[in-house]
Amino acid sequence: MKYRVKRKLLILFSLFTLLKLFSQEVVVINKTGFDIYNVYISPSGLEQWSEDLQPFDVILKDRYKIIDVSAYDETYFDFRFIDIDGDEYIKKNVDLKLHRKVVVSLDDLAYVMDRIKEDFSDEWFVSIRNNTGVSIVELYISPHNSNSWGTNLMENDYMENKSTEQISMGGGVESIDYDIRMDSSEGAVFIKENIPLNNNVTVVITSSDRE
Repeated sequence: MKYRVKRKLLILFSLFTLLKLFSQEVVVINKTGFDIYNVYISPSGLEQWSEDLQPFDVILKDRYKIIDVSAYDETYFDFRFIDIDGDEYIKKNVDLKLHRKVVVSLDDLAYVMDRIKEDFSDEWFVSIRNNTGVSIVELYISPHNSNSWGTNLMENDYMENKSTEQISMGGGVESIDYDIRMDSSEGAVFIKENIPLNNNVTVVITSSDRE
């Protein structure tokens, strides 16, 4: 009898652990200075917004709320927030495998994002120098306030030690702080944070930047 009880408890514990493992939640932190009344989510790129994820709740300024997004199987998401004045905030390409916290601020105002796209549509370049001592197979450049590293800029290529790669920043914004991440073929990760990037700037990543 005791064995059966223990076995049932073990099965229930295992099921609870599995449910917890596959549950997907994100912590939304409100740094806009205004109360947020509506939260919507969409798999990145689709712009098919969900129903309001908090129809009967409010995220007060400088407070947070845990949002359940376990109904989705995707990894990358776009978030849309509406504050008390009806202003819209957008966060794009949030990788929930890497980041379970989404900080929404005035920098994410939709009209600010639109103005950035218009003012900085011209292509510009930065050079990344590999002085890590190892070969690099993955390279990421992301705005410092972003929750996602985005796409691997090396694709199927690699960078040998002491080599330099010129990267097109497309319509990215000049003169803001970026984070740069390089992954080696052996799994070592090198990160340099808060780097202001401008056209034709060269950034050197060394072994001292290893995480």
